[in-house]
Amino acid sequence: MVAGKRLRSVHAARPSLATAPATPKPRRSRVGSSQAGIPRVCAVVDIGSNSTHLYVAVSDGVRQEVIADESMPIELGRLVEQDRTIGRKATTAISDALAAFRTRASVLGADELFVVATEPFRRARDQESVLRALRTPKINAPIVLTHEEEGLLTVLGLHHGHDHSVPQLVVDIGGGSTEAVELHPGEMPRAIGVSIGSARLLARVSYQDPPRPREWQELRRHAQIALADLTVADVHRLILVGGTATRLLKLVPATLISRTIEREDLAAMGERLVALTAKEVAERFAISQRRARLLPAGIAIVEALLQRTTARQVTVDRGGIREGLVVAVARAGHGWREALPTLVMETRASSSR
Repeated sequence: MVAGKRLRSVHAARPSLATAPATPKPRRSRVGSSQAGIPRVCAVVDIGSNSTHLYVAVSDGVRQEVIADESMPIELGRLVEQDRTIGRKATTAISDALAAFRTRASVLGADELFVVATEPFRRARDQESVLRALRTPKINAPIVLTHEEEGLLTVLGLHHGHDHSVPQLVVDIGGGSTEAVELHPGEMPRAIGVSIGSARLLARVSYQDPPRPREWQELRRHAQIALADLTVADVHRLILVGGTATRLLKLVPATLISRTIEREDLAAMGERLVALTAKEVAERFAISQRRARLLPAGIAIVEALLQRTTARQVTVDRGGIREGLVVAVARAGHGWREALPTLVMETRASSSR
C-alpha cells in the first residue's frame, strides 16, 4: 500500500447539477453535529500499506452515500519494511494511480481530490522527495497523517450507532500499523498508534502457507509484544474497522450477519486458516489471494487486542478512515485537519442524544 503526505487537502466544492451524478437519498445516519450542510460530491484517496484507495461519496457532513469505492494494489508496506524507502518505481505507480483517480473523481462530480497517506510514508526515509514528485498542478501532495489523526478519522467514519454510555476501543488494523482510539463518555478521545499491521507482521515472521503451529506461536508472540504498550482502562466494547476485520468475517459466514466475532468464532477462523492455503481461502471465501495471505497475522493481532481489554466480543463496523475523511471534508473543507478533534466530539455528542 501507500502512505501519504502532510500538505493541505483540497476541499470538495459543490458539484453542478449538470455534472453531478444523480444522488439517492443518503441512507447512513452519520455522525457529526446535528446540522447537515448542502450535499456535495467528495472524493478522497487513502495511500496505505497494501493499496491506494479511491472513495467517492455524496455527503452533507452528517450522512453519506457511496458512489465509487476502488483501489489499486501498491505494496508500499513491504517496500518500506525492507529498506525504509518507497523508491522511484513505487512513486511512479502512486502518481499514475492519483492521476487516474483524479480523472475518475472529476467524472463523478467531485471538483477536488483530498489525498492522505499513512504508515509507509511516516516511516519512509525518502518521504519528502516522494511527496515533491507526487505534487502536480491538479493534485496537492498527500497529507501524511499522524497516528492520532488516522485514529480520529476512523472514529468519525463509523457507520453504526454504538452505545456511547460504556467505554469503547475503536481499532483499525492496517497493513503497516494499528490505530486504536479509546472512547469514554464525555471525554476527549485518546488515540494510540502501534507500528504493527498484518503486512508488517507477515514480513517479520514470514510464515508458511498455511502457517505451521510454531509460526502461529511466533505470530502471537510478536503481536503481543507489539501491543504491550497499548495501555487501556476497562474497555467493555471492542470495535474493529478496516479490510482485515471485514475479510475475517467471511471465514465464518454467520458473523457477516451479526457483525460480531465471539472467541469461538475467532478459533473457527484460525482453524480454517490452518487447514487451507491462501489460494484455497481466496477461492472459497471470495477474498483476493494477496489479502488471504495476511489473515493469519490479522487474527494474531485481534487475539492480542482482546487480551489487552475486558471486551468479550468484537463488533465489526463498515466505516473507517475514508468515510471519516469524507465527513470531515464535507463539514470543514480545507480546515478539516484542525477541526478534527472538535468534529469527533460533536459527532459523539449528537449521536448520544
